Amino acid sequence: MDKVLNFDFSGGPTSWFDFWHTHADWDGKGNKDWHSRKRYLSKLLKTFNELRERLSDYPHDFQLWIMINEKDSADDCVYIHTKNPNGDNFPLKVKADNTNTMKNKGLREFVDSLDFQKVKIGTSTGHIYYLYDKGTGISLV
Repeated sequence: MDKVLNFDFSGGPTSWFDFWHTHADWDGKGNKDWHSRKRYLSKLLKTFNELRERLSDYPHDFQLWIMINEKDSADDCVYIHTKNPNGDNFPLKVKADNTNTMKNKGLREFVDSLDFQKVKIGTSTGHIYYLYDKGTGISLV
C-alpha cells in the first residue's frame, strides 16, 4: 500500500490515472477456499478506503471502484481513473446486467453486506462486479 500512498494526488499536470489498478491476490491463492478469498477481499477494501481518503482533496474529477471477478480472485482489484493524456476514456460508464445472481454464496453474502453501489456485468467467462461509493468521485453508471 505504501506505493499507492506515494502517488501524486496533487492535481498537477502529472497527477492523473489511466485505469490504474492494483490487486491484493496476484497469484490467485484466494481461489482455494472462501476464507482465503475473504482475506484478500478485505485487503482490497482497506486499499479502497485508503485511496478514498487520499482522493478526498483531489482537485479533479475521478472514479474509484473495486472490481470482483466471481470466478478468479487474482482478477479482483481496486481502480482509480481520471482524465488523462492517453485517450478520451473518462469517465468509464458500465451497463448493468442484473439477470443472474452470484453462484458463490459466501461471495454473494460478502458483497451484499457492503455499503456500496453494485453493478454486475455478465461476460463469457463469468460475472464481474463493480463496487463503488456513490458519494465518492464520478459514478460508473
